[in-house]
Amino acid sequence: MTCTAPPTAARTTEDTFALAATGPSTPARTAGAWGLSLQCGPPAPATARREARRVMHDWGADEETVDDALLVVSELVTNAVQYAEPPVAVSLCFFDDRAILVAVTDGGPRTEDQYDDRPADEHGRGTFIVDAVAVGAGDVTGQDGRVSHWAVVGPSAL
Repeated sequence: MTCTAPPTAARTTEDTFALAATGPSTPARTAGAWGLSLQCGPPAPATARREARRVMHDWGADEETVDDALLVVSELVTNAVQYAEPPVAVSLCFFDDRAILVAVTDGGPRTEDQYDDRPADEHGRGTFIVDAVAVGAGDVTGQDGRVSHWAVVGPSAL
């Protein structure tokens, strides 16, 4: 499957800042922001992890936070590729309190008949994994039907 009309990184970054602004408290300062449009398909999670790792290391994020953020990136991108309509994009915001906001935006849910046919016990683990490593998580649906799934990882909550 190939994404059509992927969102721009700028739009995705704006979405991420909007998510940060709606968090439970306001972060002291944004230290960095990054976004990447992805081609939908099996390589998307690996591409997102590779590029996100590079950016977070450039920001100087600690290794535990990077590992947690990469796990969230992997789970959210995998879910978007498997269960949502394209386009798919990933965004990160790095705050000076060392927290990282991960957001994956997709084109909204697919119809039920498009789901894969794996056994039920192979579904549903991603949400539990994200909840286990994140200090906060949620979803925001835009008026255009796009959905941003987000999670905050790091030593402090936003």
